[in-house]
Parts: sequence; C-alpha cells; structure tokens
Amino acid sequence: MSRLFGARRWAAVLALGGLSACATGCTYFHARGLDALDMFDVGITVSSKPQFGIYANCPFTAPGGFSKVDGKYIGLGGGKFGVMEHHQDAAGLLVIGREKVDWTKDKAAGASESEGEGEGEMMTVGPFGLAADSKGNAVYKPQCAHYLHLGFVGLTANLNYKEWADFFAGWLGIDIRKDDGRATAKRPQEERLESLSAQLARPRGGLQLLIRTDKEAYKLDDPIVLDVQLINLTGRRRMRGDKPRDLTLYFEPFARTPEGGSAEWLFKFYVYDVFNSQPRYRSPQFEVPPGKRDAYYHHVTIPPRSFVGRRFIFPSARERGWLEPGLHFIVVSYEVSDDYPYVILRPEMTAHQAKELGTDLAYTRVWTGRVYSNIATFRVERSKILGIF
Repeated sequence: MSRLFGARRWAAVLALGGLSACATGCTYFHARGLDALDMFDVGITVSSKPQFGIYANCPFTAPGGFSKVDGKYIGLGGGKFGVMEHHQDAAGLLVIGREKVDWTKDKAAGASESEGEGEGEMMTVGPFGLAADSKGNAVYKPQCAHYLHLGFVGLTANLNYKEWADFFAGWLGIDIRKDDGRATAKRPQEERLESLSAQLARPRGGLQLLIRTDKEAYKLDDPIVLDVQLINLTGRRRMRGDKPRDLTLYFEPFARTPEGGSAEWLFKFYVYDVFNSQPRYRSPQFEVPPGKRDAYYHHVTIPPRSFVGRRFIFPSARERGWLEPGLHFIVVSYEVSDDYPYVILRPEMTAHQAKELGTDLAYTRVWTGRVYSNIATFRVERSKILGIF
C-alpha cells in the first residue's frame, strides 16, 4: 500500500512539473513572438486630410527630411499589429534632427498613456541613428527609418536593429531590452476593466448580479447570447448583523413600451466598444405607469446562496448592424423603483378583493433598489476568406 501511495505521489509531482514546464514554455515562446514584432515597422499610413512626409534616419546616412502626419496606421508598428492611431512629427538635417512617433492602439475612455517605449516624447537624433529622450537616455534606436506620406496615403518601412539583437539573444535566455515581462503582463485597458468590473459587481442589499456570454467570440451572423443571474448573498457578513434571509424579487424582464413594443424593463443593457468606449447599444429607457402595472405580477423567492437566472438573446451584428468587428464589453443593471415595493399575489384578484384582504394578504413585499453586474467582454469577428484571412 505504501508503494502505491508513493507511486501516486511521484505521478502527481511529475504532472505538476509537466504543467509548469508547459506554462513556462508558452510564456517563453510568447515572449519570442513579441520580440519578433519589435524587429520591423512595415505598414501603410492613412490620413483624413492631405498631409506630407518624406523622412529617413538610417545609421549609414543621417536624419534627413520632414514628416508631419496624423492619422491611422495599418500594419506592423511599434511592436503591435493591426489598425492603430499613428502620429509622425520628424525633421532632420544630416547631423541633427528630431523625432516624435506614436504607435498608439485605440484606447478605452480615460486612458492617456501611449503603448511602447519612448512614444509620445520628442527625441533628438544624430548621426548613425542614435537618439536620446529629454533625459539623455537612448530610446528605441538604432534603427533605419523611412517614412513617406503623400496626400492621403503613405508607407513606412523601418528596421530596428537593437530589437534584432534582443530577439536572437532571447532564444538563449538573455533579455537585452528587459521586456520579456510583456508576455504575462495585462494590457492597461484589461486591468481597468477588471478593476471596474469588481467594483460594479459588489452586492447591494444582499443581491448580486452576474452576467456572462455563452462564448468569447461571435461571427457576424451569430446571435449574441447573454446569461444573467441574480444571486441571494444575504448572511455573508454575519458579524455585522447580516442574517441569511429569503429575497423576493420582482421578475418581469420585459414590458410594453409606450409605442406598444416589447423591450427590456427591469434589466437594462449597455454595450460599448472596448478601445474607444463608444456606446453600441442601450436598452430603451421607459417606465410603466402605476395604472398599468396590474398586468405585471411575476415574482420569485430565492433562499440564501441561491439564484434565479434568465438567458437573453440579441440579434447578430450583421442583422441589426449594431456591432462592428472588434472587442466589446457589456454591463447590465437591475432596478426596482421604491414607488412599487409590493406586487399582487394573484393577477385574477380584483381591486375590491385586494382591498378587503389588505396589503399583507393580497400583496407580497419585493426587493427594491439598483444593482449592477460585472463587465463581460466578447469579440465580434469578421468573416474569413477561405477560413484563413
């Protein structure tokens, strides 16, 4: 028997070792991939108005030319690949010059920092492509830079020599640029969303609202599916006098709008673009007049540590045209106004009967207040050509 337990223990150790090696290996190769992206800047610049730029800064020549461009960049630049905001402000006269180049992803609201080293700051450049920031520190150089922009469209083609050395040395475990931590670091907008999500989803009045999408990515023709749960968390702070108790919830997800259509009522949905925080959808804002609430009577009682849920299905991005390809986030609120804390027990009960029985017998007390959900992110993907692009 002792041998059996010994064998199991060693098997567990080997399994954990294998998982550790896999995690380390994945991080290692991820870091090599990020280093590879730093080696080149190759892409197209696009501006909404005519602009001009002809500038080069190559170690075998010297900084020369002029470029002043503000627009979008499509391609590989600043260690990132995709479509991003791009700004060029450079001028050179052989032995001296200045450069300010931003490779900035579209950012969430409130973000002010640029991604990438040395970006957003004017640099002084000299012979052999060497550059220094305002503190005299060498940044993002040496490189062989070429910027050409005429009118609305331009080209960029750079070779970043220091990143080449970092890439090849990285295979030997040498991190020249001290940037391998990017492989496990979270992007600023991800950290902000996680922090905001935790704040929003805190229980209120013993009730917590949690949401999740049924998958992480949707095609343009896929319906957007969201699962919503209301959880009874009473009793979690017993030392503060919070006793476990049943919660009766008014549960009418849909109601008739003044125009006669059906729309979300007690639940309100808000969808935004992650990188620029542009609103993509907001539930109709309306109230049901007190005289018409007798048609809405559904309620449910949930004990402590239990929940009630519902699945909401929204049209596909293509059907409604409400979502563009990219990363989005959704947040939900559940609100029951204090002006109707009671719901009638049986809809067939007449007003006279309800009056005869009294409030305690004819109606039930429901939870009132407002609670917000966590933030759920999802991606809408473009249709691929031949399943590849």
